[in-house]
Amino acid sequence: MRWNFSFGIQIILTVFIIMISIYCIISKDFTLLPLSQVLLALTLIIIGLREWKKAKRTYVSILYFGVAIFILFVVVQSFIAY
Repeated sequence: MRWNFSFGIQIILTVFIIMISIYCIISKDFTLLPLSQVLLALTLIIIGLREWKKAKRTYVSILYFGVAIFILFVVVQSFIAY
């Protein structure tokens, strides 16, 4: 696996997601959960872009974009509801 900028950003975002999730589980304080969801959506967008470039626009890359948009929609809806 070749290390490039997008892969490095993906690893950094994934580490932050894991750290925030572990903190939320241990402390039972879920105020950082929307941040975790936004970072997850950004990670999926980066993975989708890498797949889009690598595999020449397959359904998997479109699925990544769709899931990322859905996660962002849920986060925005949760902010509007509360």
